[in-house]
Amino acid sequence: MSKIFFTIGFIMIVIVTIGTFWQNDIIYWYTHTFNEKKYQGASSNEYFLEDNFSYVNNYTDNNVSNKKQLVDLIYYFINSGADKIEAYCTNEYSDCIKDLETISTDQESLSIFNNFVHPYNSFSKLSFSYDEYGNFTITNNKIYDEKMIVEINNVVNKYINDNISTSLNDAEKLKLIHDFIIDNTKYDKLKVDNINDETYNSENAYGVLLEHYGICSGYADTMAIFLNKLGIINYKISNDEHIWNLAYIDNKWVHIDLTWDDPVTENDINRTDYFMIDTKTLQSLDNEHDFDTNIFTEAN
Repeated sequence: MSKIFFTIGFIMIVIVTIGTFWQNDIIYWYTHTFNEKKYQGASSNEYFLEDNFSYVNNYTDNNVSNKKQLVDLIYYFINSGADKIEAYCTNEYSDCIKDLETISTDQESLSIFNNFVHPYNSFSKLSFSYDEYGNFTITNNKIYDEKMIVEINNVVNKYINDNISTSLNDAEKLKLIHDFIIDNTKYDKLKVDNINDETYNSENAYGVLLEHYGICSGYADTMAIFLNKLGIINYKISNDEHIWNLAYIDNKWVHIDLTWDDPVTENDINRTDYFMIDTKTLQSLDNEHDFDTNIFTEAN
């Protein structure tokens, strides 16, 4: 009988010891083994872009083992158009919490992801929550709501159906779109002079296409929507002061800046100085189109 009590006592000591020293590992193992179904992945919507770029790739698993996978998962989540994603860091990813803290508080760096996704999936703010075991949730507060998307699509689809024929090459199609946007939009100097002014939605495509006022982000979003509609690979390039489009046409990357091609006086006709030009030409025109070549590598 004493041997039985001794054995039971020994087992209890082992269990208590394991529970004391490996508590977090046990909780982590239990959470990520038996509760795998609780993780809500990101289901892609119709505006998901399959293209991967040098700076970002689509990482679709709901667990991450390093910072690169974490960054690419965040990009995929935004690109997918989902409103929420739940995922976790593997036990080997020891810097997980530190990286989540750094990334989640740097909205300026996060905003770069908007350059690489369809404008309709871009966010105004990403919200993060996470625990000590590496479980995290991200929610997307989007710039465009469903009503805005419907109205913008109506304008885009009508223009393409009425004006863009299959006999045109890509450059010809984009020249028509370039002129259409410029001829029907005024640069919103009121917004530029007062960033808090909300007279028009000039910072997005709704302001450009429905209200006919835009600033650089609105022009760039509008062109991106048309480019994506035509199936042309593209993204937006930005610096601290400005944003414009980069598109892959005829096997080369070219810049398109509608903002700088739009006349600011009634006597000007629309310009083409910044239409489908290479990086060398762009940077010979002014010193306000500098960009981070480590991010926007395709433009090098």
